[in-house]
Amino acid sequence: MVLPGVTLFPNALLPLFIFEPRYRAMLEVALDTGRMLAMTMPRDDFENEVEEIAGAGLVRACVRNPDGTSNLILQGVSRVKFTGWEQKEPYRIARIEPLESTRYAGDDSEYVARQVTRLHALCARFKEQGIELPAQFEIYLNQITDISVVTDLVASTLVADSAVRQELLEELEVSRRLERLLAALRVQLS
Repeated sequence: MVLPGVTLFPNALLPLFIFEPRYRAMLEVALDTGRMLAMTMPRDDFENEVEEIAGAGLVRACVRNPDGTSNLILQGVSRVKFTGWEQKEPYRIARIEPLESTRYAGDDSEYVARQVTRLHALCARFKEQGIELPAQFEIYLNQITDISVVTDLVASTLVADSAVRQELLEELEVSRRLERLLAALRVQLS
């Protein structure tokens, strides 16, 4: 699915309203064949080119409306790279390669812990500035120990700039993703 300004990170929940006929048809196929969709952003106004790194997600819930539209919740499960196209019309069907987050072997656990503490402090600053955070966000943030999941959750929730979210989605090395996320949040708060 190609949507401007929309990024699906692993573990994040994304509510969607499906109304276009092509995406209604796509949703029917997805619901009948594994409930999986990939979300990417267009590189141009006509969707001729799309970002090749995307988020793949599972349709967790789908409510069909009487007018043929649907409301759904998509849960990110993986970063993927498009390697080719089975079809482009009326909707895209891609060949994909799953992408795994990596950890730099030289990561200093104390350094990463300090960076995570900075991340928590920046998240608190959003709240102090009157920015409403989603229900349970802080609780989840404090319970999650996997740095990759934390960075993805914070990026999907707090990073406003879609180009920055795309850069964070494309960064596979977790420490660099965390550093880029911290820089983006500082800029956003300034």
